[in-house]
Amino acid sequence: MRTKHTMPTISKGFTLLELIVVVMIVSIMSFLLFTSIAQDEKKKTQALSPATLPSTFRQEFKGKGEVELFCINKCKECYVMIDNTITAYEGQINLGEELEVEMLDKDNRFYTVSDFGRIKDEKVCFRYHLYANGSTTKMVISNKQGIYFLPSFFGKAQEVNDTEEAKTLWVKEEYSLDDSGAFY
Repeated sequence: MRTKHTMPTISKGFTLLELIVVVMIVSIMSFLLFTSIAQDEKKKTQALSPATLPSTFRQEFKGKGEVELFCINKCKECYVMIDNTITAYEGQINLGEELEVEMLDKDNRFYTVSDFGRIKDEKVCFRYHLYANGSTTKMVISNKQGIYFLPSFFGKAQEVNDTEEAKTLWVKEEYSLDDSGAFY
C-alpha cells in the first residue's frame, strides 16, 4: 500500500508583527483625525460672547499691544483695531440680542453706555479695549441670556444674578487693586 505524502500546507495569514504595525498605523491616523476634529470644534465653541470675551480676546491677541474691538450693525459685525489698522474680526461673534453695557460712575451707580461713537457713518454698538499690560475694559453686559460682569484685570467673565451682585464684584475688584501693586 502506498502512502501518499502530502506537503504541509502553509497557512496564509498575518504575522503578529504585521498586525501590530497595522494597528499602530490605524491608531495614529485616527488620533490625527480626532485631534483635528476636536480643534475645529474648539474653534467653533470659542465664539466671542459676554461669557468668553475677556479670556478669548486676551488669548487671541496676546502680545499685540493695545487692541480694540468694536462692533456695528447691531453687534453682528465686529472689527479689531491694532496700531490704527482696522481689520474685520475673523472669529465668531455672539454678543446676544438686546445688548446693553453698563459701567459704574464715581458715586457707585450704574449708568448705561448708549453712545460708543460712529465708524464710517455706522453707529458702534459695542467697544472693548485690551491694554498692553493685559487688562481690559471693565463693564457689565446684559442681554437676553443674562448679566455678565467683565473684570478689568485678568479674571474671567462671571454671570451674575442681578446688577447688585455685579456692583459688589466691581467694587471688590477696585479695592483689591488699590491695596496692592501686583498688577504693575
